[in-house]
Amino acid sequence: KHTSTPIQYTHTTHIDNRERQDRSEAGLIRRFKGDGVRYKAKLIGLDEVTAARGDKLCQDSMMKLKVTAGRSKGVHKQKVLLTVSFGGIKIFDEKSGVLQHHHAVHEISYIAKDITDHRAFGYVCGKEGNHRFVAIKTAQSAEPVILDLRDLFQLIYDIKQREEMEKKAQKDKQCEQAVYQYIVFEAGHEPIRDQSEESIYQVPTSQQKEGVYDVPKRHPVSPALCACSVGLTWLISWP
Repeated sequence: KHTSTPIQYTHTTHIDNRERQDRSEAGLIRRFKGDGVRYKAKLIGLDEVTAARGDKLCQDSMMKLKVTAGRSKGVHKQKVLLTVSFGGIKIFDEKSGVLQHHHAVHEISYIAKDITDHRAFGYVCGKEGNHRFVAIKTAQSAEPVILDLRDLFQLIYDIKQREEMEKKAQKDKQCEQAVYQYIVFEAGHEPIRDQSEESIYQVPTSQQKEGVYDVPKRHPVSPALCACSVGLTWLISWP
């Protein structure tokens, strides 16, 4: 299964100790913070590609780069150290330690295995209209690197989703407080409830559009309500 979305050194990870690794959220945060995890590898090459993802696109690019590398007689693949962290993927020259390539997590759109070599994989990175495929040959199986990338992307996605939910909950609470303040203090009335004891201000399902609530235009809107980024519909019955 390929991951899209939806990555100085600490330690080298092998496939046998991943099974014993703490893969809880706290464990993964410790794993990917700072310089993250490193792997010994060789850089096969980089290739301009026409799309952000695709199995065939990646495999074709991998084969193209391998053919090109094979034709370079007497030129060995560059030995590198590849790190996976919250900073993304960094590729350092093994001998000099100089940073050769750095691709942030948000720049990486696709991860692909080489179906002909269990020690090779690649990833697509870049922006719309300017994508490149980076081909890597690892010292051992490429599976641990791919699993680390998958865990990193999923971890970042989960954290961002939780942050968005917390922000939305906070905005909803502030909006409810603003509506209540308008009814009680500005209008001078206690919230009026109907026979079903439901709140007099509610959000009709017909007004809901992808989590954004529109205030019906037929009702006047006070400045307090306008301040709410999430527009709760309010219906007020006067005695």
